[in-house]
Amino acid sequence: MKKVIPYLLLIGFIVIFDQVTKYFVVENMRLYERLPIIDGFLNFTFAKNTGAAFSFGDSYSDTVRLVIFKILPVGVCIWIFKMLFESVRASEKFLAVAYSLILGGAIGNLIDRIRLDYVVDFISVYHRGVDAFGIRLDEWYFAIFNIADSAVSIAGAMLVLDFILRKKQPKNDELISEHTGS
Repeated sequence: MKKVIPYLLLIGFIVIFDQVTKYFVVENMRLYERLPIIDGFLNFTFAKNTGAAFSFGDSYSDTVRLVIFKILPVGVCIWIFKMLFESVRASEKFLAVAYSLILGGAIGNLIDRIRLDYVVDFISVYHRGVDAFGIRLDEWYFAIFNIADSAVSIAGAMLVLDFILRKKQPKNDELISEHTGS
């Protein structure tokens, strides 16, 4: 049980950091207000997301939204907790961190969905466009997101990296046949 404590602390940190930043945004910004952080690249923009990533499902009925955005995520969190404990037991620290990031992010957004019926988003990454060396880079805007979303995205990249690295590792049978020549 002691081995899982650092991962539970990471989950708690993500949830608290996510909720504190969202509280700051809700208390200090008007809906859709923009606060420039890095001109031409990063704004804080208060938005309410009633759907999932990229507002997917925001027009679903209340019953469907209840199942997809409140009930199902609880089951998924339970399953990921199980995966976390299995990875800790197997001393797979990289996977344990990834599962912790997913859980922290999922719980942070689930708190919003249960408490507010929407998720508070505020990080807006964009590029305003530029002409450089005869090349025109058009302006673009990424979806508005939050700390919880960032944690889940980082974890997703970690899981993909872990998958790729595991595919490149020779299996035990291959190692044995290489050493024995059979």
